[in-house]
Amino acid sequence: MNPIVSVVTANYNGAAWLAPAIASVLGQTLADLELIIVDDASSDDSLRVIETAAAGDPRVRVIVQAANAGPGAARNRALEAARGHWIAVFDSDDLMEPGRLAELVARGEADGADIVVDNLSVFQSGSAAPGQPFLAWREPRWIGLDDYLASARMYSKRPGLGYLKPLFRASALGATRYREDLRIGEDYDLVVRLLTQGRSLRFLPGSGYRYRRHGGSISHAMRRDHLVQMLAADAALEGVMMSQPKEVRRAFAARRRSLHAALAYDHVISRLKARDVVGGLAASLATPEIWPLLTMPVTARLKRLAARLTPQAAATA
Repeated sequence: MNPIVSVVTANYNGAAWLAPAIASVLGQTLADLELIIVDDASSDDSLRVIETAAAGDPRVRVIVQAANAGPGAARNRALEAARGHWIAVFDSDDLMEPGRLAELVARGEADGADIVVDNLSVFQSGSAAPGQPFLAWREPRWIGLDDYLASARMYSKRPGLGYLKPLFRASALGATRYREDLRIGEDYDLVVRLLTQGRSLRFLPGSGYRYRRHGGSISHAMRRDHLVQMLAADAALEGVMMSQPKEVRRAFAARRRSLHAALAYDHVISRLKARDVVGGLAASLATPEIWPLLTMPVTARLKRLAARLTPQAAATA
């Protein structure tokens, strides 16, 4: 008998967080599941931690990659091995609330959704403070391709829906797989391609997924090569986007412009860090759309300063 849900997890050097992550999956109220962990050539103690945390539970399967190939490749290995009617993507440093999978599957079946996502509870690793909801949405809703694309503009104040962790109906996912050349934004790209195929995406407001922030999170360490990879992935979508409605094409174009602006911003900052003020100034003058971005480091410093001063001001009041 195939399980109801296959939980697929890519792991690379996640030994510090794997034990609670695995426990949160095996402790789901929906017990008819399998957990497939693909270790992407970790150099830490991940495999020993996985063995200990699994404690012989036959629902846990481990696949070891001989060489590091990135999260997309690791997840594709897991997808090929998955047997569930639904497939849940889960990161090795995060957590799930006990009833999460049961609720997502029930609502996905009841609503006839191809993809189901829920809100995130974002928490800081090592902090006792409760997590904060990622989105302010309080009601279930369908998410269209235009909304999904519009949320993915770089440096937008709008929360990116690509951070939400999907539950896929296996039959709707079909043979569609992750791009293996993406080291960041791989979930976003896969969901976009499924939405262009006419798949439906349902959002639930409960924060069943607990998203851990820590210094090693790759999603918070944007690099120039990540931007280049995302631009290449978006370029591969241009053909299919031509047949989409106007609002989708407009949102896709805005996303592409924001990626180009982020790349130009990175170039300017690199010139300034290299003390090439003339080169940085020339690059910024050539791309005026990045001028608002150049104020961000100053704004960030002011916010950090305010956070330091506020407790002191309260203590002396």
